[in-house]
Amino acid sequence: MEPLLLKTSLAAYLLGTLIGGWGILKPGNVARRGSMGALGVGFVLQGAGLVVRSIEIGTFAITTFPEQVSFFALVLAGVYLLTQVRFRLDVLAAVVGPIGFIGVLAALVAHGGAPDPPPELRSPWLFVHVTLAYLGNAAFALACLVSLVYLWEERQLKAHSVGRFLWRLPSLERLDTVNFKFLIWGFVLLTLSIVIGVLWAELYFGRFWSWEPRTIWTMIIWVIYAVLLQGRFTVGWGGRRAAALTIVGFGVLFVAFIGVNVLAPGQHADSFG
Repeated sequence: MEPLLLKTSLAAYLLGTLIGGWGILKPGNVARRGSMGALGVGFVLQGAGLVVRSIEIGTFAITTFPEQVSFFALVLAGVYLLTQVRFRLDVLAAVVGPIGFIGVLAALVAHGGAPDPPPELRSPWLFVHVTLAYLGNAAFALACLVSLVYLWEERQLKAHSVGRFLWRLPSLERLDTVNFKFLIWGFVLLTLSIVIGVLWAELYFGRFWSWEPRTIWTMIIWVIYAVLLQGRFTVGWGGRRAAALTIVGFGVLFVAFIGVNVLAPGQHADSFG
């Protein structure tokens, strides 16, 4: 059942990507509704596949690196679809679609290859902790994508290269505001995830902190975004500087996510299999 759901989701994400790309060339309500519809179907089917897989193994299906990649893609698609209702960031559909496609592909390739999860992962704490963390990461990812659009649009305006497509994009002020909101939500969610992780570790392992790569890098990322938000609140960082720093921050987060999982997983890997 799960492979069928994932394969159908794969096709939906691919369709959403193609329609989203067409919408960049020819913006309009038809392309917008088509891409959102296809991405929505992909999200629902991928989510259903995650539920089926979780029931099969008896815990939240995020015990392997491919499953983590898949879950991040799922959360990113969900957050994008939710925020699209308010912010109308149509241009990002052509980017969110491929990310969803890659996430589902990773889940398909690794299907059935995960070992039995240890007892400590058969806990509701896992779902809460991981979901909050990935919601925060998705918000940071969207802030990064919005920042890339901001820098590109600013460059086009300075070069006086104003075409039909550029006028359909949100204004620079709007993009800066959206970036700020994504950063705030990402930081709040990441903080809550850290708090839940600390409580879980204290209750189960008897210690709230372990000096391993994943926890260390999580705190480094938290500090980076705390400094960025502090600069926006007190110093007035915004516009181009905020966009550039947002991209750098997510770059660190992305490299840490890949590097920690592949090169130095630490104690989390002993628990996650």
